[in-house]
Amino acid sequence: MASRKRGLIAVGLVLLLIGGYTLYSYNPAHTYQSTFNVLPLRYFKILANLRDQTRITGTFQETAGRAVAFMVMSSAQFAAFQAANTTTNVYSLPEAATGNMDFTSTVPDAYYLVFRHGTGQSNTTQTVTFQRTYTSVDEVAILSGIALLVIGAVEIYWGFRPTGGRAPSPQADPGDVPRPPWP
Repeated sequence: MASRKRGLIAVGLVLLLIGGYTLYSYNPAHTYQSTFNVLPLRYFKILANLRDQTRITGTFQETAGRAVAFMVMSSAQFAAFQAANTTTNVYSLPEAATGNMDFTSTVPDAYYLVFRHGTGQSNTTQTVTFQRTYTSVDEVAILSGIALLVIGAVEIYWGFRPTGGRAPSPQADPGDVPRPPWP
């Protein structure tokens, strides 16, 4: 019986450690920084596979101070953009040498962060520095960490819980016992 209790306590401690690590290491924000060239007569795209309610915040700067156009396109909009050069998008900023963006996705999709030349700049190479942060809450990671903590606590409780002896059954008085049905 004692080895079973030690096993419950050991399993409970392991579950507490795993659950605590899951919650501790969970990081909903991921930051990226990149510098790239928008080549003459071209555009530059960054693919981002996003869940719903994922927020992207960031800043960009064209190093020579020339204007660039920035937009976020869904996968369908980007396919139309490639086929017919349409600029339908879910988010855009006016042409500028620097800009701050803040976009939140509404449905899971492959979104494209697209940089294009500013007006009159299509024949030049433009260098852009882009810093961005993706923030997305992962409910599964949070709930699994909490579940592991709860199960670990229950296991430890069962391991330390006193077993206690059973209460002695009261002795029956021979006068209280009914007679058997046979003679």
